[in-house]
Amino acid sequence: MTRDMTTPSQVSASQPPHDMTQDRTEIRLGILLPLTGSDAAIGKALFKAAALALFDSRDQRLSLLPFDTKGTAEGAEKAMTQLLEQQPDVIIGPLFSHSIAAIKPLAQNAGINVIGFSSDHTVAGEGVFLLNFPMEEQIERVIRYASAQGYAKYAALIPETAYGTRALEIFSKNVIHEKRELIAVEFYPADSGKLVTPVKNIAKYNDRRNKYTRETDFLENLGEEDDLAQEMLDELKNVETIGDVDFDAILLPEGGAMLTTLAAWVSYYEIDPAKIKILGTGLWDDRMLFLEPQLYGGWFAAPDHTAANIFLARYREIYHQKSPRLITLSYDAVALAATLVRQERVPDFSEEALTNENGFSGIEGLFRFSSAGLIERGLAIYEVGPKDFTVIDPAPESFIDRDLPVPIKTNPPEFDPADYLKEAPLAALPVIDAPTDNRPYPYNPVQKDSANKPD
Repeated sequence: MTRDMTTPSQVSASQPPHDMTQDRTEIRLGILLPLTGSDAAIGKALFKAAALALFDSRDQRLSLLPFDTKGTAEGAEKAMTQLLEQQPDVIIGPLFSHSIAAIKPLAQNAGINVIGFSSDHTVAGEGVFLLNFPMEEQIERVIRYASAQGYAKYAALIPETAYGTRALEIFSKNVIHEKRELIAVEFYPADSGKLVTPVKNIAKYNDRRNKYTRETDFLENLGEEDDLAQEMLDELKNVETIGDVDFDAILLPEGGAMLTTLAAWVSYYEIDPAKIKILGTGLWDDRMLFLEPQLYGGWFAAPDHTAANIFLARYREIYHQKSPRLITLSYDAVALAATLVRQERVPDFSEEALTNENGFSGIEGLFRFSSAGLIERGLAIYEVGPKDFTVIDPAPESFIDRDLPVPIKTNPPEFDPADYLKEAPLAALPVIDAPTDNRPYPYNPVQKDSANKPD
Protein backbone atom coordinates (compact mmCIF):
# COMPACT_ATOMS: atom_id res chain seq x y z
CA MET A 1 0.00 0.00 0.00
CA THR A 2 1.01 3.64 -0.17
CA ARG A 3 0.44 6.51 2.19
CA ASP A 4 -0.59 9.97 1.11
CA MET A 5 2.52 11.65 -0.23
CA THR A 6 1.82 15.03 1.37
CA THR A 7 0.22 14.10 4.70
CA PRO A 8 1.59 10.71 5.81
CA SER A 9 0.01 9.34 8.96
CA GLN A 10 2.11 10.12 11.99
CA VAL A 11 3.45 7.57 14.49
CA SER A 12 3.66 8.64 18.12
CA ALA A 13 7.16 9.51 19.23
CA SER A 14 6.57 7.30 22.26
CA GLN A 15 5.98 4.23 20.06
CA PRO A 16 8.71 1.66 20.77
CA PRO A 17 11.14 0.77 17.95
CA HIS A 18 10.60 -2.33 15.83
CA ASP A 19 11.46 -5.63 17.50
CA MET A 20 13.92 -7.02 14.96
CA THR A 21 13.47 -10.58 16.25
CA GLN A 22 9.71 -10.85 15.76
CA ASP A 23 7.71 -11.60 12.63
CA ARG A 24 6.73 -8.35 10.94
CA THR A 25 3.30 -7.54 9.58
CA GLU A 26 4.47 -4.19 8.16
CA ILE A 27 7.74 -3.28 6.49
CA ARG A 28 8.20 0.43 5.95
CA LEU A 29 10.04 1.82 2.94
CA GLY A 30 10.79 5.49 3.42
CA ILE A 31 11.05 7.43 0.18
CA LEU A 32 12.48 10.95 -0.06
CA LEU A 33 11.81 12.81 -3.31
CA PRO A 34 11.28 16.38 -4.55
CA LEU A 35 7.47 16.34 -4.74
CA THR A 36 7.19 20.14 -4.88
CA GLY A 37 9.44 22.84 -6.26
CA SER A 38 11.28 23.04 -9.56
CA ASP A 39 12.00 19.31 -9.64
CA ALA A 40 8.49 18.17 -8.71
CA ALA A 41 7.75 16.61 -12.11
CA ILE A 42 10.68 14.21 -11.91
CA GLY A 43 10.06 13.54 -8.23
CA LYS A 44 6.42 12.61 -8.77
CA ALA A 45 7.33 10.43 -11.74
CA LEU A 46 9.86 8.60 -9.56
CA PHE A 47 7.20 8.14 -6.88
CA LYS A 48 4.71 6.72 -9.37
CA ALA A 49 7.30 4.22 -10.59
CA ALA A 50 7.98 3.24 -6.96
CA ALA A 51 4.25 2.71 -6.42
CA LEU A 52 4.15 0.42 -9.45
CA ALA A 53 6.97 -1.65 -8.02
CA LEU A 54 5.16 -1.85 -4.69
CA PHE A 55 2.04 -3.13 -6.42
CA ASP A 56 4.06 -5.62 -8.48
CA SER A 57 5.63 -7.06 -5.33
CA ARG A 58 2.25 -8.39 -4.12
CA ASP A 59 3.65 -8.21 -0.59
CA GLN A 60 0.97 -6.83 1.71
CA ARG A 61 3.54 -6.13 4.42
CA LEU A 62 5.26 -3.41 2.38
CA SER A 63 4.26 0.23 2.64
CA LEU A 64 5.73 3.39 1.15
CA LEU A 65 6.30 6.42 3.38
CA PRO A 66 6.87 9.33 0.95
CA PHE A 67 8.18 12.67 2.20
CA ASP A 68 8.91 15.80 0.19
CA THR A 69 12.52 17.07 0.08
CA LYS A 70 11.48 20.08 -2.04
CA GLY A 71 14.70 19.45 -3.98
CA THR A 72 16.86 21.20 -1.38
CA ALA A 73 19.25 20.14 1.37
CA GLU A 74 17.17 21.93 3.99
CA GLY A 75 13.98 20.31 2.73
CA ALA A 76 15.63 16.90 2.75
CA GLU A 77 16.82 17.27 6.33
CA LYS A 78 13.35 18.31 7.49
CA ALA A 79 11.69 15.50 5.54
CA MET A 80 14.14 12.98 7.00
CA THR A 81 13.43 14.14 10.53
CA GLN A 82 9.70 13.64 9.95
CA LEU A 83 10.28 10.29 8.24
CA LEU A 84 12.32 8.94 11.14
CA GLU A 85 9.27 9.42 13.38
CA GLN A 86 7.62 6.76 11.19
CA GLN A 87 10.42 4.29 11.97
CA PRO A 88 11.28 3.24 8.38
CA ASP A 89 13.27 0.08 7.73
CA VAL A 90 15.20 1.53 4.79
CA ILE A 91 15.38 4.88 2.98
CA ILE A 92 14.92 5.18 -0.81
CA GLY A 93 16.17 8.47 -2.27
CA PRO A 94 16.91 11.34 -2.22
CA LEU A 95 17.67 12.31 -5.81
CA PHE A 96 20.45 14.89 -5.46
CA SER A 97 23.80 14.70 -3.68
CA HIS A 98 23.21 17.77 -1.52
CA SER A 99 20.04 16.15 -0.20
CA ILE A 100 21.82 12.85 0.45
CA ALA A 101 24.62 14.66 2.29
CA ALA A 102 22.03 16.43 4.45
CA ILE A 103 20.26 13.24 5.56
CA LYS A 104 23.32 11.00 5.82
CA PRO A 105 24.20 11.84 9.47
CA LEU A 106 20.57 11.35 10.51
CA ALA A 107 20.44 7.96 8.78
CA GLN A 108 23.70 6.91 10.40
CA ASN A 109 22.48 7.90 13.88
CA ALA A 110 19.28 5.92 13.29
CA GLY A 111 21.16 2.91 11.92
CA ILE A 112 19.16 2.93 8.66
CA ASN A 113 20.70 2.33 5.24
CA VAL A 114 19.95 4.61 2.29
CA ILE A 115 19.49 3.71 -1.39
CA GLY A 116 20.01 7.08 -3.10
CA PHE A 117 19.82 8.10 -6.75
CA SER A 118 22.58 10.70 -7.17
CA SER A 119 25.49 9.95 -9.48
CA ASP A 120 27.89 11.96 -7.31
CA HIS A 121 30.19 9.24 -5.99
CA THR A 122 31.46 11.46 -3.17
CA VAL A 123 28.29 10.95 -1.09
CA ALA A 124 28.43 7.14 -1.24
CA GLY A 125 29.47 4.90 1.62
CA GLU A 126 28.83 4.75 5.36
CA GLY A 127 25.33 3.43 4.84
CA VAL A 128 24.58 5.20 1.54
CA PHE A 129 24.28 3.01 -1.56
CA LEU A 130 23.92 4.77 -4.91
CA LEU A 131 21.55 3.25 -7.44
CA ASN A 132 22.39 5.23 -10.56
CA PHE A 133 23.92 5.12 -14.03
CA PRO A 134 27.59 5.69 -13.19
CA MET A 135 29.66 7.44 -15.81
CA GLU A 136 32.71 5.61 -14.47
CA GLU A 137 31.44 2.23 -15.63
CA GLN A 138 30.22 3.60 -18.96
CA ILE A 139 33.70 4.87 -19.80
CA GLU A 140 35.47 1.77 -18.48
CA ARG A 141 33.21 -0.52 -20.52
CA VAL A 142 33.55 1.34 -23.82
CA ILE A 143 37.34 1.74 -23.50
CA ARG A 144 37.74 -1.93 -22.67
CA TYR A 145 35.65 -2.91 -25.69
CA ALA A 146 37.37 -0.47 -28.07
CA SER A 147 40.78 -1.69 -26.93
CA ALA A 148 39.74 -5.28 -27.55
CA GLN A 149 38.83 -4.26 -31.10
CA GLY A 150 42.36 -2.97 -31.70
CA TYR A 151 42.04 0.77 -31.00
CA ALA A 152 45.32 1.77 -29.36
CA LYS A 153 45.72 5.56 -29.45
CA TYR A 154 43.15 7.70 -27.65
CA ALA A 155 42.20 11.36 -27.42
CA ALA A 156 39.41 13.21 -25.61
CA LEU A 157 37.48 16.46 -25.80
CA ILE A 158 36.49 17.27 -22.22
CA PRO A 159 33.97 19.84 -20.93
CA GLU A 160 35.28 22.29 -18.32
CA THR A 161 32.93 21.00 -15.63
CA ALA A 162 33.18 18.72 -12.63
CA TYR A 163 31.55 16.05 -14.80
CA GLY A 164 34.30 16.51 -17.40
CA THR A 165 37.06 16.43 -14.80
CA ARG A 166 35.76 13.15 -13.44
CA ALA A 167 35.32 11.76 -16.98
CA LEU A 168 38.96 12.55 -17.81
CA GLU A 169 40.17 10.94 -14.59
CA ILE A 170 38.32 7.70 -15.37
CA PHE A 171 39.19 7.81 -19.08
CA SER A 172 42.95 8.22 -18.56
CA LYS A 173 42.99 5.55 -15.84
CA ASN A 174 41.30 3.02 -18.12
CA VAL A 175 43.44 3.81 -21.16
CA ILE A 176 46.52 3.14 -19.03
CA HIS A 177 44.95 0.00 -17.57
CA GLU A 178 44.37 -1.35 -21.09
CA LYS A 179 48.03 -0.59 -21.91
CA ARG A 180 47.04 1.91 -24.59
CA GLU A 181 48.30 5.42 -25.35
CA LEU A 182 46.66 8.69 -24.34
CA ILE A 183 47.69 10.96 -27.19
CA ALA A 184 45.82 14.23 -26.67
CA VAL A 185 43.28 15.98 -24.43
CA GLU A 186 41.59 19.32 -24.98
CA PHE A 187 39.13 21.12 -22.71
CA TYR A 188 36.24 23.26 -23.91
CA PRO A 189 33.99 25.75 -22.06
CA ALA A 190 30.24 25.36 -21.62
CA ASP A 191 29.65 27.72 -24.54
CA SER A 192 28.85 26.27 -27.95
CA GLY A 193 30.35 29.36 -29.54
CA LYS A 194 33.78 28.56 -28.13
CA LEU A 195 34.31 25.03 -29.41
CA VAL A 196 36.34 25.83 -32.51
CA THR A 197 39.75 26.35 -30.93
CA PRO A 198 39.86 23.14 -28.82
CA VAL A 199 38.61 21.05 -31.75
CA LYS A 200 41.17 22.58 -34.12
CA ASN A 201 43.91 21.97 -31.56
CA ILE A 202 43.13 18.31 -30.99
CA ALA A 203 42.82 17.77 -34.75
CA LYS A 204 46.13 19.61 -35.35
CA TYR A 205 44.17 21.28 -38.06
CA ASN A 206 46.50 24.23 -38.65
CA ASP A 207 49.55 21.99 -39.18
CA ARG A 208 47.66 19.67 -41.50
CA ARG A 209 46.14 22.64 -43.33
CA ASN A 210 49.57 24.20 -43.83
CA LYS A 211 50.83 20.93 -45.32
CA TYR A 212 47.86 21.02 -47.68
CA THR A 213 48.56 24.61 -48.70
CA ARG A 214 52.25 23.95 -49.32
CA GLU A 215 51.48 20.87 -51.35
CA THR A 216 48.82 22.51 -53.51
CA ASP A 217 51.04 25.57 -54.08
CA PHE A 218 53.88 23.30 -55.18
CA LEU A 219 51.66 21.31 -57.54
CA GLU A 220 50.11 24.43 -59.04
CA ASN A 221 53.57 25.87 -59.68
CA LEU A 222 54.38 22.84 -61.83
CA GLY A 223 51.88 24.18 -64.34
CA GLU A 224 48.83 22.83 -66.10
CA GLU A 225 50.98 20.90 -68.54
CA ASP A 226 52.17 18.54 -65.80
CA ASP A 227 49.53 15.77 -65.96
CA LEU A 228 50.67 14.08 -62.76
CA ALA A 229 50.48 17.36 -60.83
CA GLN A 230 46.97 18.03 -62.13
CA GLU A 231 45.90 14.52 -61.21
CA MET A 232 47.20 14.99 -57.68
CA LEU A 233 45.43 18.37 -57.41
CA ASP A 234 42.18 16.70 -58.43
CA GLU A 235 42.62 14.19 -55.63
CA LEU A 236 43.07 17.03 -53.11
CA LYS A 237 39.90 18.89 -54.11
CA ASN A 238 37.70 16.98 -51.66
CA VAL A 239 39.90 17.52 -48.60
CA GLU A 240 41.23 20.52 -46.71
CA THR A 241 44.19 18.93 -44.98
CA ILE A 242 46.98 16.45 -45.57
CA GLY A 243 47.89 13.80 -43.06
CA ASP A 244 45.94 12.00 -40.36
CA VAL A 245 45.45 12.78 -36.70
CA ASP A 246 47.68 10.98 -34.20
CA PHE A 247 44.89 8.96 -32.57
CA ASP A 248 42.43 6.32 -33.74
CA ALA A 249 39.67 6.85 -31.12
CA ILE A 250 38.30 9.94 -29.39
CA LEU A 251 36.00 10.28 -26.37
CA LEU A 252 33.21 12.88 -26.35
CA PRO A 253 31.61 12.70 -22.86
CA GLU A 254 28.81 15.07 -23.76
CA GLY A 255 25.09 14.98 -24.49
CA GLY A 256 22.23 17.00 -25.89
CA ALA A 257 22.65 20.03 -28.12
CA MET A 258 26.27 20.53 -27.08
CA LEU A 259 27.14 17.04 -28.35
CA THR A 260 25.59 17.67 -31.75
CA THR A 261 27.48 20.97 -32.10
CA LEU A 262 30.72 19.39 -30.96
CA ALA A 263 30.31 16.46 -33.37
CA ALA A 264 29.70 18.86 -36.25
CA TRP A 265 32.95 20.73 -35.54
CA VAL A 266 34.87 17.47 -35.13
CA SER A 267 33.79 16.41 -38.60
CA TYR A 268 34.36 19.89 -40.06
CA TYR A 269 37.94 19.98 -38.87
CA GLU A 270 38.83 16.74 -40.62
CA ILE A 271 38.54 14.16 -37.86
CA ASP A 272 37.06 11.54 -40.15
CA PRO A 273 34.57 9.22 -38.37
CA ALA A 274 35.27 6.66 -41.08
CA LYS A 275 38.83 6.43 -39.75
CA ILE A 276 38.53 7.58 -36.14
CA LYS A 277 36.20 5.76 -33.74
CA ILE A 278 34.09 8.25 -31.77
CA LEU A 279 33.21 7.09 -28.26
CA GLY A 280 30.67 8.40 -25.78
CA THR A 281 29.04 7.87 -22.40
CA GLY A 282 25.47 7.06 -21.38
CA LEU A 283 24.55 10.65 -22.26
CA TRP A 284 24.58 9.41 -25.84
CA ASP A 285 21.57 7.20 -25.11
CA ASP A 286 19.45 9.77 -26.88
CA ARG A 287 17.31 9.28 -29.97
CA MET A 288 18.25 12.69 -31.33
CA LEU A 289 21.60 11.13 -32.32
CA PHE A 290 19.82 9.43 -35.21
CA LEU A 291 19.81 12.87 -36.86
CA GLU A 292 23.58 13.29 -36.53
CA PRO A 293 25.44 11.48 -39.36
CA GLN A 294 28.76 12.58 -37.85
CA LEU A 295 28.12 10.18 -34.96
CA TYR A 296 27.03 7.16 -37.01
CA GLY A 297 29.26 4.25 -36.13
CA GLY A 298 30.09 5.73 -32.72
CA TRP A 299 30.04 3.51 -29.63
CA PHE A 300 28.76 4.01 -26.10
CA ALA A 301 27.93 1.79 -23.11
CA ALA A 302 24.53 1.74 -21.41
CA PRO A 303 22.12 -0.71 -19.75
CA ASP A 304 20.22 -3.04 -22.05
CA HIS A 305 17.08 -1.24 -23.24
CA THR A 306 14.75 -4.21 -23.56
CA ALA A 307 13.15 -4.45 -20.12
CA ALA A 308 13.27 -0.68 -19.56
CA ASN A 309 11.40 -0.01 -22.80
CA ILE A 310 8.69 -2.48 -21.79
CA PHE A 311 8.37 -0.82 -18.40
CA LEU A 312 8.25 2.70 -19.83
CA ALA A 313 5.50 1.58 -22.23
CA ARG A 314 3.52 0.20 -19.27
CA TYR A 315 4.03 3.47 -17.42
CA ARG A 316 2.69 5.46 -20.38
CA GLU A 317 -0.33 3.18 -20.68
CA ILE A 318 -1.20 3.55 -17.02
CA TYR A 319 -0.53 7.26 -16.57
CA HIS A 320 -0.99 8.50 -20.16
CA GLN A 321 2.32 10.32 -19.80
CA LYS A 322 5.84 9.95 -21.03
CA SER A 323 8.60 9.86 -18.48
CA PRO A 324 12.39 10.04 -18.33
CA ARG A 325 14.40 6.84 -18.22
CA LEU A 326 15.47 7.82 -14.71
CA ILE A 327 12.22 6.51 -13.19
CA THR A 328 13.44 2.94 -13.61
CA LEU A 329 15.79 3.62 -10.69
CA SER A 330 12.97 4.06 -8.17
CA TYR A 331 11.21 0.98 -9.55
CA ASP A 332 14.36 -1.11 -9.15
CA ALA A 333 14.98 0.30 -5.66
CA VAL A 334 11.55 -0.78 -4.41
CA ALA A 335 11.80 -4.10 -6.28
CA LEU A 336 15.17 -4.68 -4.62
CA ALA A 337 13.67 -3.98 -1.19
CA ALA A 338 10.80 -6.37 -1.93
CA THR A 339 13.26 -9.03 -3.06
CA LEU A 340 15.33 -8.77 0.12
CA VAL A 341 12.30 -9.36 2.35
CA ARG A 342 10.60 -11.99 0.20
CA GLN A 343 9.95 -15.13 2.27
CA GLU A 344 11.76 -13.53 5.21
CA ARG A 345 10.15 -13.30 8.65
CA VAL A 346 12.21 -10.23 9.54
CA PRO A 347 13.36 -7.56 7.02
CA ASP A 348 17.09 -7.39 6.41
CA PHE A 349 18.41 -4.25 4.71
CA SER A 350 21.87 -4.61 6.21
CA GLU A 351 25.07 -3.85 4.33
CA GLU A 352 25.67 -7.59 4.02
CA ALA A 353 22.29 -8.08 2.32
CA LEU A 354 22.64 -5.05 0.02
CA THR A 355 26.16 -6.02 -1.08
CA ASN A 356 25.29 -9.59 -2.07
CA GLU A 357 28.24 -10.47 -4.31
CA ASN A 358 26.05 -12.38 -6.75
CA GLY A 359 24.26 -9.16 -7.56
CA PHE A 360 20.69 -8.53 -8.63
CA SER A 361 18.91 -8.30 -11.97
CA GLY A 362 16.33 -5.54 -12.40
CA ILE A 363 14.72 -3.48 -15.14
CA GLU A 364 18.11 -1.94 -15.93
CA GLY A 365 19.85 -5.30 -15.96
CA LEU A 366 22.61 -6.73 -13.79
CA PHE A 367 23.84 -4.69 -10.82
CA ARG A 368 25.40 -4.98 -7.39
CA PHE A 369 26.66 -2.65 -4.68
CA SER A 370 30.15 -2.49 -3.22
CA SER A 371 30.79 -1.94 0.47
CA ALA A 372 31.77 1.61 -0.50
CA GLY A 373 28.18 2.21 -1.65
CA LEU A 374 28.96 2.33 -5.36
CA ILE A 375 27.07 0.39 -8.00
CA GLU A 376 28.53 -2.00 -10.54
CA ARG A 377 26.37 -2.61 -13.60
CA GLY A 378 26.44 -4.99 -16.50
CA LEU A 379 26.37 -2.75 -19.58
CA ALA A 380 25.89 -3.36 -23.29
CA ILE A 381 27.89 -1.68 -26.06
CA TYR A 382 25.73 0.19 -28.57
CA GLU A 383 26.59 1.51 -32.02
CA VAL A 384 24.82 4.61 -33.31
CA GLY A 385 22.97 4.24 -36.60
CA PRO A 386 20.54 6.36 -38.62
CA LYS A 387 17.44 4.65 -37.19
CA ASP A 388 18.44 2.79 -34.05
CA PHE A 389 21.11 1.89 -31.55
CA THR A 390 22.45 -1.58 -32.32
CA VAL A 391 23.84 -3.83 -29.59
CA ILE A 392 27.26 -4.94 -30.78
CA ASP A 393 28.34 -6.47 -27.47
CA PRO A 394 25.56 -7.66 -25.13
CA ALA A 395 25.31 -6.87 -21.45
CA PRO A 396 26.43 -9.74 -19.19
CA GLU A 397 23.80 -11.79 -17.41
CA SER A 398 25.98 -12.56 -14.39
CA PHE A 399 29.31 -11.64 -12.86
CA ILE A 400 30.87 -14.80 -14.31
CA ASP A 401 34.22 -13.11 -14.73
CA ARG A 402 34.56 -13.40 -10.95
CA ASP A 403 33.25 -16.97 -10.74
CA LEU A 404 29.97 -15.90 -9.19
CA PRO A 405 26.56 -17.53 -9.66
CA VAL A 406 23.53 -16.12 -11.40
CA PRO A 407 22.23 -12.87 -9.82
CA ILE A 408 19.04 -12.65 -7.80
CA LYS A 409 16.12 -11.53 -9.95
CA THR A 410 14.36 -8.44 -8.64
CA ASN A 411 11.92 -7.95 -11.48
CA PRO A 412 8.49 -9.41 -10.55
CA PRO A 413 6.22 -11.44 -12.84
CA GLU A 414 4.49 -9.36 -15.48
CA PHE A 415 0.79 -8.59 -15.26
CA ASP A 416 -1.76 -7.39 -17.74
CA PRO A 417 -1.67 -3.55 -17.74
CA ALA A 418 -5.42 -3.64 -17.17
CA ASP A 419 -4.73 -5.13 -13.74
CA TYR A 420 -2.88 -1.99 -12.76
CA LEU A 421 -5.71 0.24 -13.83
CA LYS A 422 -8.21 -1.79 -11.82
CA GLU A 423 -6.23 -2.86 -8.78
CA ALA A 424 -3.15 -0.74 -8.25
CA PRO A 425 -3.44 2.02 -5.61
CA LEU A 426 -2.53 4.57 -8.25
CA ALA A 427 -5.77 5.92 -9.62
CA ALA A 428 -6.06 8.43 -6.79
CA LEU A 429 -2.69 9.97 -7.57
CA PRO A 430 -2.99 13.32 -9.34
CA VAL A 431 -2.14 13.60 -13.01
CA ILE A 432 0.95 15.76 -13.33
CA ASP A 433 2.81 17.32 -16.19
CA ALA A 434 5.67 14.98 -17.00
CA PRO A 435 8.95 16.42 -18.28
CA THR A 436 8.52 17.21 -21.96
CA ASP A 437 12.00 15.89 -22.71
CA ASN A 438 11.46 12.15 -23.22
CA ARG A 439 15.06 11.25 -24.00
CA PRO A 440 16.42 8.28 -22.01
CA TYR A 441 18.94 10.37 -20.08
CA PRO A 442 17.44 13.87 -20.14
CA TYR A 443 18.11 14.60 -16.50
CA ASN A 444 21.63 14.04 -15.27
CA PRO A 445 22.04 14.24 -11.48
CA VAL A 446 25.82 14.28 -11.95
CA GLN A 447 25.83 17.58 -13.77
CA LYS A 448 23.28 19.23 -11.49
CA ASP A 449 24.97 17.95 -8.35
CA SER A 450 28.29 19.25 -9.59
CA ALA A 451 27.10 22.63 -10.79
CA ASN A 452 28.50 24.55 -7.83
CA LYS A 453 31.64 22.49 -7.30
CA PRO A 454 35.06 23.77 -8.39
CA ASP A 455 36.48 21.98 -11.39
